[in-house]
Amino acid sequence: MSGSEALPEVVSGIVKEFSGRISFALKDLQSRRTLLLHPKRRCPTASVIKLPVLIHVMLLAHEGALSLDEPVKLRDGDKKPGSGILQDMTDGLILSLRDACLLMIALSDNTATNLVLDRVGIEQVNLRMAALGCRSTRLFRKVFSDGPPVCRENARYGLGVTTARDMLRLLCLIHAGRIGDSDTTGELRRFLGAQRYRDGIPRFLPPDWTYEGKGGAVDAVRNDVGIVTTPSGRAFAFAVFCDRIPAPLWTADNPGLLAIAKIARKACECLSGERMA
Repeated sequence: MSGSEALPEVVSGIVKEFSGRISFALKDLQSRRTLLLHPKRRCPTASVIKLPVLIHVMLLAHEGALSLDEPVKLRDGDKKPGSGILQDMTDGLILSLRDACLLMIALSDNTATNLVLDRVGIEQVNLRMAALGCRSTRLFRKVFSDGPPVCRENARYGLGVTTARDMLRLLCLIHAGRIGDSDTTGELRRFLGAQRYRDGIPRFLPPDWTYEGKGGAVDAVRNDVGIVTTPSGRAFAFAVFCDRIPAPLWTADNPGLLAIAKIARKACECLSGERMA
């Protein structure tokens, strides 16, 4: 990725203080300046892999292969633990594929994610990512699938694997309106803008900045990828991955979330050349 710069001292300090590994690819979408740290390192995705799933669904809808209005039925056997609300809903509930996608992103609903994958297929998501130039990004199985790992990489990375560079590429395509047509990209961004988990990238940014993104978490992992936009329209794309966190901490003060939030704020200042209030 051209135009990258040496890490400013303030960002390097955050990285050095973190007891784990950090990889990121950050870009000012106006100036095109970037900050990179191990952007090609393969990282466990946790729920960040739900962004590629959404992109595949949106492109299938754009291509006429499915309708976001088609019904999806929830069965008790579909329900999975972890994030989301569908696990507590009534057997037989009918919702649209659009609503399932919204729950998959806004609440990171694991049950909704599997319902979506039942419709579109796992390997088809991977083929789509390869076609979009994200060849290091793979989804291995449905969320909380039973049975042993399906491959060695599944055992190593969990649900999926990606790189900060791949995720930055997807964010740049979204910002440029190159995921289908403008209507497709616009709806995709509305899904991302409905995100309810905001303890990462947007945490220390001004409250009038918008955030459209998707995070992911397992015990030793905290990730966040997204686009933030200022009231004047200046936009930044961030893909930050933290893994090998020494101890599980399921609160907003997880060191991975704090590192992501600090990096996002300092990167905005460094890339734009403007200090925040």
